[in-house]
Amino acid sequence: MMSYRYDKQKKQRGRWYLIGTVLVVLALVTPMYTWLFHLVERPLQHMWERQGEVFDQTTTFFSGFYGKEQLTKENQALRDDVARLEIDNLRTQYLAEQLDRVAGITSSGNLTVASVLHHGVQGQQDILLINKGTDTGYAVGDVVFGYDNVLLGTITEVYDTTALVTLYSYPAQQVHGVLFPHGVTVTASGDGNGSFRIDSPREIDVTEGDILYSLESPGNIIAIVREVVFDSRDPFKKVYLSYPTNVNDIQMVGVKKQPRVNS
Repeated sequence: MMSYRYDKQKKQRGRWYLIGTVLVVLALVTPMYTWLFHLVERPLQHMWERQGEVFDQTTTFFSGFYGKEQLTKENQALRDDVARLEIDNLRTQYLAEQLDRVAGITSSGNLTVASVLHHGVQGQQDILLINKGTDTGYAVGDVVFGYDNVLLGTITEVYDTTALVTLYSYPAQQVHGVLFPHGVTVTASGDGNGSFRIDSPREIDVTEGDILYSLESPGNIIAIVREVVFDSRDPFKKVYLSYPTNVNDIQMVGVKKQPRVNS
């Protein structure tokens, strides 16, 4: 058994010696190793050359990504600037409108301007709180105007730095005026929320758009006719009017001081 293993190992060593001898002879008499070198060298050389190209492509990719990110940030910054400019433009327009309103109020003559602090005092939209009072010399009975010579109402309560204005449209309030273009003196009753009602004789041809001017302050508008309701069986027409402006949008008023009675 041992002789068999020894013979087998001897044969294997003989084969390896033969193979080694053949390789040595081939290496001496043929360019085999040169072929093997070129066979391995060329792929390695190609990989090395591609490495630079791949690096350039990678650099280009990240440069493009970074550039796109920068463009996105710059675009967002531009959008933010446009939004701020739009807000500034709206603010400028608002201030210009308020200046126009002040000019329109003060053009009524001998008026001081006050800002409306609150609408709907005491749960009534027809009562306003303004930001001036006895500190400005206001008193109960002073007349209050709106933009474009619109007569709004009177001061009914006054405090140190504020005052309450009751509009003529306050429910059950009454104001006397002249209905244009008919030249008829009428009495308008407050209907609430900036509205009025007049019971007009049926023979007066009242139509939408007719104007109610103040009887006590000629030339000052009180309200405009919005609707006329007539029943042939009724001797009067129901005429509904409202201020030219929405009372909820009033931001500033002009106050005209009335003559003081010395006690």
